[in-house]
Parts: sequence; C-alpha cells; structure tokens
Amino acid sequence: MRNSKVIKALMLVTQLGVSMMVPIFLCVLAGSFIDKKAGTGFFLPLFLFLGIAAAFRNVYYLLKPFYAKDKAREDAELAYIERLKAEGRQAAEKKGSEGKTSEEKQEIKSS
Repeated sequence: MRNSKVIKALMLVTQLGVSMMVPIFLCVLAGSFIDKKAGTGFFLPLFLFLGIAAAFRNVYYLLKPFYAKDKAREDAELAYIERLKAEGRQAAEKKGSEGKTSEEKQEIKSS
C-alpha cells in the first residue's frame, strides 16, 4: 500500500516535469528556427512565452482532478457550517420569543 503511494507520487512528479518541459522546448526550437529563416529576433521570445503558458496550462489540467476532491469536501463542510448557523439562529429566535408575553410581542411587531 505504501509503495503504491510512493510510486504514484513519483509518476506524478515525472509527468509534471515532462508536461512542462516538452512545450517549452518545442516552442523554443520553433521560435529559433523561424528566427533563423526570417533573420529576426522577435519570434524566439514570443514562442518562449507561448511555451511557458502552454506548460502551466498542462500542469493546471493535470492537477485539477486532485484538487476536485478537496474542493467537494470543503464545500460540504461549509454547507454544514451554514446549516448549523441557521439552526442556531432559529433556536435563538424561538427561545427569545418564548420568554416574552403577548403584549411584548405586539410591541416588537409594531416597532
């Protein structure tokens, strides 16, 4: 059991590295090739930026499923807390209204 978690973690780290390096490397090669053919220096920085953007996009979509479980659990906890708050407010209102006489209730409603 423990070895499988370690292996999965190593596979994820390796996949992250590959999914970051490949787009950057390919875009730098393409930018360099175009700059040599066109005789300019404009395309390499542009393609480098595009490669970095593509790398971060890949990492985002690769890690998104791992955080979906945490997000669902967090949303469930927040909904539970909100429900407890609502129940507490209702109990406080009920307790507050039980101790008052009908004349006091009328005064509260009229004001």
